[in-house]
Amino acid sequence: MESLGYNEETIAAMELGLCGGIGPVLGRILIEHFGSATAVFGAAPQALHQIPGLSNKVKYNIVHSAKSHLDEAREYAKKHIANGISVVSISEKNYPYRLKELADAPLCLYFKGGIDWDAPRILGVIGTRKPTPHGSHEAKKMVEDMRPFNPIIVSGMAYGIDAIAHRTALETGQATWAVLAHGLEKIYPAAHQAFAKQMLAGRGGLISEFPIDTKMHPDYFPRRNRIVAGLCDAILVIESGLKGGSMITARIAHSYNRDVFSVPGRPSDLASVGCNFLIQKNMAHIVQNANDIGESMNWENQNPTSNNQNSQQLNLFQQLNPIEKQVMQWLMEGINHPNKMLEKHQWTASKISMALLDLELKGLIYSTAGNQYKPNN
Repeated sequence: MESLGYNEETIAAMELGLCGGIGPVLGRILIEHFGSATAVFGAAPQALHQIPGLSNKVKYNIVHSAKSHLDEAREYAKKHIANGISVVSISEKNYPYRLKELADAPLCLYFKGGIDWDAPRILGVIGTRKPTPHGSHEAKKMVEDMRPFNPIIVSGMAYGIDAIAHRTALETGQATWAVLAHGLEKIYPAAHQAFAKQMLAGRGGLISEFPIDTKMHPDYFPRRNRIVAGLCDAILVIESGLKGGSMITARIAHSYNRDVFSVPGRPSDLASVGCNFLIQKNMAHIVQNANDIGESMNWENQNPTSNNQNSQQLNLFQQLNPIEKQVMQWLMEGINHPNKMLEKHQWTASKISMALLDLELKGLIYSTAGNQYKPNN
């Protein structure tokens, strides 16, 4: 059976997870106490009494239900192998080191695709399932502009920002991983099956702590979110309310001492209330562009000249209408407030506001405090 990572130890780790009352934290304690998952099931009943907090029910499950759980784990392994699903357990050397340092790391990770757990740079990109046009633009531009830093782009394959992050990574030749809250024999949402196949055909991968045939459940999404947070060096939040999966992931990442970055919105932007909250509470760094992330993380830009980006910006500038060109000129001259532009008596307030919004959506400028604007470098 030793195929796709399935061996005596990984099957024992799967078996341990199937024992009632044993979650990632307690399972990790047992493995570290006895030296391996295999050794847990070979321990004498008296030895189990030495584990603080181990209930009688759990002891019974380990000693008396081991055979049935072992058979169940072996059946899962057979199904996984038949579906091309690999496994790595927490007691193995190739388990992702970023997750291994966390107390609640999964006992087993199941995955598809060519995944390099030790990749030097991993960035999680998360946000609302219903982004505004501005949020969609920001997500796409951020991921596109991360390409010179060559991180793995990780998200949860949900609608909205997650899907934009995965798709943009694929379009720009970047590796991308999706962490799912169910078994890997299926893709949810079903509408994302096509680009999930693209991910597996390229430099992508699918990851889950749940064995095959595990159906979705609301309780599984926070568990998925902690894996996203733990796998990554940093998390980028683009549009989020005060509640929801993105905020859960950001808080978990903060508790794991991961760097959290947040794209700010105006105080009146309901779609960015969560992002602004993270910044206000010093739980996230404010970020305006991909370079902000690269510099903060000390990631070397592998394309410092950014010739392609400069060419794209020049092309965009050439396509601007007269008022947009004039507004860009004013911004380059340091006239960065709409009221100052209005004093030039060339355009009405509404036309200036519309031009500023269009330029921001095109990624040529960004807003700062005090309703001021600056050109993107």
